[in-house]
Amino acid sequence: MLEELFSPQKTFKVAIGSYEMKMSHWVDQPYLIRVSDDVELFNLNGDPWSASDVTWLDDSTVKMHLRRYPGHIFCTIQLNALTDQGSAISPSGTYAGSLSQVQNWVMNL
Repeated sequence: MLEELFSPQKTFKVAIGSYEMKMSHWVDQPYLIRVSDDVELFNLNGDPWSASDVTWLDDSTVKMHLRRYPGHIFCTIQLNALTDQGSAISPSGTYAGSLSQVQNWVMNL
């Protein structure tokens, strides 16, 4: 199943790829994509991170709440696709950097 959540001017989108981990346990994996050339700017492939409360703050900035399956590890991220900058907040700390740096920080929680 794929859901697409577009930024206000449809410049970027968050695609949510949902898959079942086990019976009735779903992961909604987020991918931040530039629409013009379909380039993936941020993803959490290889780790079962699930997004909820995906909110576009403006045409290039998105905020998401993430949980790593089964849900004991979580964080909130804010990503600006235009400036290639983002931040993350979790109980273990905060981080800011490029989208790829934020992606690596989240993957290592």
